[in-house]
Amino acid sequence: MLRILCVGLIAILLPFKMVAADTLSDIKASGKLVFGLEAGYKPFEFLDENNNLVGYDIDVGTQISKRLGGLEPTPKDTNWSTVIQSLYNGDFNLILGGMTATEERYKRVNFSYPYMDASSGLLVMKDSGITSPAMLGGKVVSAGAGTPQINQLALAAKENGITYDGEVKTYDKDEVAYAAMRSGRLDAYASTLVSLLAFAQTSDDFTVIPFTSNMWKAEYTSMAFRKEDESFRSAVNQIIVDMKADGTLASLQEKWFGQSFVDLLPDEAPTW
Repeated sequence: MLRILCVGLIAILLPFKMVAADTLSDIKASGKLVFGLEAGYKPFEFLDENNNLVGYDIDVGTQISKRLGGLEPTPKDTNWSTVIQSLYNGDFNLILGGMTATEERYKRVNFSYPYMDASSGLLVMKDSGITSPAMLGGKVVSAGAGTPQINQLALAAKENGITYDGEVKTYDKDEVAYAAMRSGRLDAYASTLVSLLAFAQTSDDFTVIPFTSNMWKAEYTSMAFRKEDESFRSAVNQIIVDMKADGTLASLQEKWFGQSFVDLLPDEAPTW
């Protein structure tokens, strides 16, 4: 009976192993690499004045496509709140869209080696007088929909013994949050530090303050893969290592963020 069960189990698992092994081959056979993201997260991915999708992730995806064997880079705009489900639906091959690696997401996907720092920051108006998270008591605060900063704002309130003005608001697009701040409807917006710094460089109205705490660990931006796509993930990890070694990753970060964060990135994938 035990032997029958073991044989049956192997028969069940074998198709999944075959799918995992064939993923990279299928991608190469298709001639293109399709990666999921949501436009509107400048400078990671956004539409330029000619309505072309551009940004750091687009350039990174282009490099990975090239190094996987001359594939056509094919970014696919999607709804971020359902991006992991879309990955498993087969809408794209991987998520390459400024995703912060978190414990909750790790339950559903595996992450690549980090390709960008994902430390958090707070965007506030320069004349607000806000210089630390402890000063957000009674203020209207927000974060991007489906981002780890939502939970971080809750932890920061607990840590500092403060209460916000209402629930933490969420926005699907950074630009909508920026407009809300300009109109006085919002006091602080939490997002990744690098994206906020890049935006603040374009306006004299805003400033960025660090948003760190011992209540959460250092965070990184990684690409996300289906759990079964290990050979594909390993190939991409090696490309990330190569891009760090030959200076490509640093060059792209300097292009889009004004500085390189490569020295902050470990050569290991985030796990829990």
